[in-house]
Amino acid sequence: MSHSKRKSIEITFIVVELLLFLGAIATTYLSSKGNWGLFFGISIVLSVIFLGLKIAQAFPRFREIWVHETLAGKIASFALARGVVDYFDMLKSSEQNRRNEETQADIATASTMLLCANSGASYLDHGVYRHWEAIRKRLSEGVDFRVVMLDPFSGEKGYRNQLNVTGDQYGSKMNLANLIDLYNRYPTLDIRFVQYGMHTTVFAADNVLYVDPYTVGVIDDRIENRSFTLKIKECQPTEGLSLHRIYKSHLATLLRSGESLEQWLERCEDQLPAGLPQVKSRQYRQKHTA
Repeated sequence: MSHSKRKSIEITFIVVELLLFLGAIATTYLSSKGNWGLFFGISIVLSVIFLGLKIAQAFPRFREIWVHETLAGKIASFALARGVVDYFDMLKSSEQNRRNEETQADIATASTMLLCANSGASYLDHGVYRHWEAIRKRLSEGVDFRVVMLDPFSGEKGYRNQLNVTGDQYGSKMNLANLIDLYNRYPTLDIRFVQYGMHTTVFAADNVLYVDPYTVGVIDDRIENRSFTLKIKECQPTEGLSLHRIYKSHLATLLRSGESLEQWLERCEDQLPAGLPQVKSRQYRQKHTA
C-alpha cells in the first residue's frame, strides 16, 4: 500500500498534459471548420489549465501541498535520510524470523562484529537457538567480536530483576560458565561488563547496525522487551547526524568504559556461583576501537 499521493499526482500531471495536447488538436480542427465560438471557449479553458499546470510545476511547494504525504510516508522519508533501511515488528513471529535471517546474513559477511546487550544470550548461548551458529563460524574463522554486557550484579540489573517475578541473582539468561568457556576457546572474542547505560541492544556487523530498545514495561508480571528492531546503515545526511553514527558511538562508549571479563571475575569473586571453569588469562588488547 502506498503511503504517499506523490505518484498519483505525477500521473495526474501527465494526464493533464495529454489532455492539453488533445485540446490543441481539437481547436485546430474547430478553426478549420470556422466554429469560432467553441474554438475560443475551449482555448480559454485550455489556457487556464496550462497556466495552472505550469505554476504547479514551477513551484515545488505547491506540489508538496497537493501530494499530502501520510504519516507513514513522512516517517519513511525521515528515517531513510538518517540511515534506517528496514523496520521489524518484533511482536510478530514472522518479523522476528525475518530479522534473524537478515542478521545472520550480515554476520556471515562481517569482518568485525560488536555487541552491547543485557545478557548476549541470543548471540553467545548455544542453548538459545538464534545467532550462535553463525557467530561460532565467524569466531572459528578468526573474526573479531567485541561484546559488552550489563553487569549481572549492577544496580541497573538488580532493578530489572525486581520487576520480574522470579528474577534470580544474576539473570536467568546469562550463562557465566558458557561465557568463560567461549572466552577461553576463541581469542578474538572480547567480553566486557558495564554497570550502567544498557538501554538497548545494538549489534554491529561492519557498516550495518541492528537496534532493539529495552523497556521496563511489565506485562503479565514480566518485563516485555519485544517491540521493534531498526536496521541502520552508515550514511551521510544532508543535515545533522546519522542514526548509525549515534548508535555506533553508544556502542563505543560502553565498550570503552566496560570492565574486562578477567577483571570482572576477580572483582566479583565472592558473588560468583560455585563450579565455574577457570578463565585463561590473556593480555587485554587496548588497540581495539569501536
